[in-house]
Amino acid sequence: AAGEDNGVSDSDNVTNHTQPKFALQHIDADVTGVTVNVTHNGVTDTYQATQGADGWTFTPPAAWNDGTYTLSVTVVDRAGNSQQSALLEVTVDSTLTVPEITLAAGEDNGVSDSDNVTNHTQPKFTLQHIDADVTGVTVNVTHNGVTDTYQSTQGADGWTFTPPAAWNDGTYTLSVTVVDRAGNSQQSALLEVTVDSTVTVTADSQHDDASDDATATAVTPPESETVNAESATHLRTVPSAAEESVVKETAYSITLLNADSGDEIDRSISQTPSFEISVPENIVNVSIMFEGEEFTLPITNQKAIFEVPLSLEDGEYTMDVKFIDKDNDFLIKEKTFSVDHSSADIVNAMNARGKTEDDINDSPSTSSVGHNNNGAIDVFAVNEVTLPVDNQEEHA
Repeated sequence: AAGEDNGVSDSDNVTNHTQPKFALQHIDADVTGVTVNVTHNGVTDTYQATQGADGWTFTPPAAWNDGTYTLSVTVVDRAGNSQQSALLEVTVDSTLTVPEITLAAGEDNGVSDSDNVTNHTQPKFTLQHIDADVTGVTVNVTHNGVTDTYQSTQGADGWTFTPPAAWNDGTYTLSVTVVDRAGNSQQSALLEVTVDSTVTVTADSQHDDASDDATATAVTPPESETVNAESATHLRTVPSAAEESVVKETAYSITLLNADSGDEIDRSISQTPSFEISVPENIVNVSIMFEGEEFTLPITNQKAIFEVPLSLEDGEYTMDVKFIDKDNDFLIKEKTFSVDHSSADIVNAMNARGKTEDDINDSPSTSSVGHNNNGAIDVFAVNEVTLPVDNQEEHA
C-alpha cells in the first residue's frame, strides 16, 4: 500500500514495517472469496482479505520477522471462476546494527593505547558493525561547539574516516550515523578524542640565583658553567649585555644544588654536582643522558633530582635532559658545564663582558637568569662570586 515501500527507494518492495499493509486491485464486484497466500521460509499460510472504504486490503495479523515473503492473491466469483495474481516478493528489514567508531590501530599512542589521546593531527578512525545493506555512513565531529558532518569511505580494510585537514590540539567528539535501504537509521555512541601534538611547559620567569634582582633574558650563544669544586665556588658565564633582551618565557628549569644539603646554591658546589629539574605538569618522564649512560629520574612534586654518580675530573661536561609528555612527544635540552679541581680560588676567567676575577670582585653583586628562545633555563651571570661558603645563606 502507499507509504509502505519506504527507505532509499519507493519501488524496490523493501520495507522496515513489520506489519505492512497491502492493496489488492482489479477485484471484480461479484467475487465471493479473496484470499492472500504468504510463503516464508518454505511455509505457506493463507489469510482472508478484507474489503473497506478504500477497497480490498490485507495486513498480516502479527508482526513479521525480517526476511523475504512471497505473496499472491486468489479470487473466486459466484459462478465458481477462480484467478490467482502474479507473485509479489517483499523484503522486511526492520533492524540495523548499531555502529561503532574507534581510533584505528596505532593512532591511540603515547603512554596508553586506550585513553583516546593521540599526537596525530589527522588520526584515522575505524568504523565497525556496519551492515552490508547500508546506503549511507556519515561521521559527525564536534569541536568547540561546532559540528561538521563527513562522508565515510569503504576500502579493503572496511569503513574508515580520516579528517580531510589537520586538527588543532583539543578535544573532538565523534559519532557515526548509518542508514540502510529500508530507511532504518542508527547512531553510534559518542567517542571523545584528544589531539595533543605539542609539548607545553611553564616555569617562573624569575629565579633567585644570587640576588632578588634576577631577570629573564634571551640567550642565543652556547652557555656554560665553570665549577671550582675545592673552593666550593663557581663562575657562570653568559653572553654580553648587548645580546640580552627581556622576554616572556615558558621554561624547563635546570638548577645546580648543593650536593650536601640539597639546597639551591649560586656560588658553591660539591665535587659531585646535583641538579634540580623543574617538571611541568604534562611531563610524565624525565631522563638524563650523561657520560654514555641514561638515567631515568623519579618525579616528586613536579621536581626531579639528578646527582652526578661519579667524582668529576677537570674538564667540560655535557648532559642531555629529555622531557617526555603523555603522548610520547619529547624535547631534549643540552646542559654544558665545566669542572676545575685545580684551584681553591675562583677560576680567574674572563666573563662575557670582558671582566677578569679582579674586576668581578670590585663590582656590585648582580645576577640574571638566562633563557633561550625554546624557554630552557641554562645559564646564569654572577659578577661577584668569591663570597665564602659560610656567607652562602646570607647572600643567596
